[in-house]
Amino acid sequence: WRGKGWVCQVDNTIEGFSIVDLNSHNVWALFVHPQSEGKGIGSLLHHVMLDWYFSQTRETLWLSTAPHTRAETFYRKKGWAEAGMHNARELRFEMTSSHWKSIRGRD
Repeated sequence: WRGKGWVCQVDNTIEGFSIVDLNSHNVWALFVHPQSEGKGIGSLLHHVMLDWYFSQTRETLWLSTAPHTRAETFYRKKGWAEAGMHNARELRFEMTSSHWKSIRGRD
């Protein structure tokens, strides 16, 4: 297996999901249904995903997202560090194991 995914289900409806890849050390997805935003689902998925990832490896984790989006704001608030551009159109963010351990309880 090369990673792991999580789903948040409420009343038989999927409200969010996340997937992380151990081989390429990146977040494939972290999405929350628009009607469920602001309920803590994204934060919970993020926290569980990073805890699991860093229990498997100390490799720096990365992700990319479009600039000027709610996702960009979310990742900045979660402590991700901007690390340049990815594919010329998306921002690249990184999280180290040591940084995650230092901030993980602040949510």
